[in-house]
Amino acid sequence: MTRIIWALSFMKADLASQWAQRELELEAQRDTLQFMDWQEFEMEFRKDFTLLNAEATAVNTLEGNLHFQGKHSVNDYLDQFCDLIYDSRYTDQKTIVVKFQRGLDHCISSAIGMMAAGCPTDADSEGWFSLAIQLDQNQAADKAFQAALVVIFIYQYMVAAYQDS
Repeated sequence: MTRIIWALSFMKADLASQWAQRELELEAQRDTLQFMDWQEFEMEFRKDFTLLNAEATAVNTLEGNLHFQGKHSVNDYLDQFCDLIYDSRYTDQKTIVVKFQRGLDHCISSAIGMMAAGCPTDADSEGWFSLAIQLDQNQAADKAFQAALVVIFIYQYMVAAYQDS
């Protein structure tokens, strides 16, 4: 019983918070939880919070193009991608790498694929993940550097124009 109350205490946002609040209110009315033990609690929790067919949904998402990186960072894309891989129960490393490459930003995927040395194999998902994150961070740093150069250039141009007038 204490374990169930402890688990409910961590449900503080969104639907989980509402579900926990409802369960605690029902407990207060009945003076007992509706769950007799942890297994019953877990079964009810799974029923209310997991998709009926999470595996098929994940596979369909990975086979489509809804999981693509788009404008998200590689870290965000990787979080979503890993959840889909877990739910799909894919374990073959080549399949995982191919799905990851397919959804990854084309510039990053191409840069990794064209590396003469240090390119991870198609069976090295962790290598692909790590290198993609590194390249994404490098691109972000380069954009910040280029933006700073533009600001410096504009400032110098304005100073020169002011001095000429």
